[in-house]
Amino acid sequence: MPKTKIIAAVDLHHRDWDSCVVREAIMLAQSHDAEVELVFVIPDQQNSYVQEYIPADMRDRVEIDARKDLEAYGAQFDWGEIDHTTEILRGVVYETLIEHADEQSARFIVIGANKPSVKDLFIGPNAARVARYASCCVLVVRPE
Repeated sequence: MPKTKIIAAVDLHHRDWDSCVVREAIMLAQSHDAEVELVFVIPDQQNSYVQEYIPADMRDRVEIDARKDLEAYGAQFDWGEIDHTTEILRGVVYETLIEHADEQSARFIVIGANKPSVKDLFIGPNAARVARYASCCVLVVRPE
């Protein structure tokens, strides 16, 4: 029987904020005897016209660098006995996370949201859309 899968979605541009995402995913994995997949989605330009001007070797280099950064980021945490992997995806962030969670038969997605202020009473658009449309449970984590 395969282990329960937890996807911890992080943004490498907000490593400090998203450290709480990883820690929550680890705690969730401990309580559910689950494995964690640390995921970063490289946001593609949604305009195909713009995509034509981005050289293929640049796209490849970005993915290689992101994979290296994500692995180094993941190595900073105390995983204990938790099985964990890393995955770099590319696309529209919320759509890609939801599709990937479905493909992996994930039980949970753990995702961060900015701390709300008076002028911003809603969670970020990616976290909100993942929470709204994912077919699995979603844990939205605020920065500490």
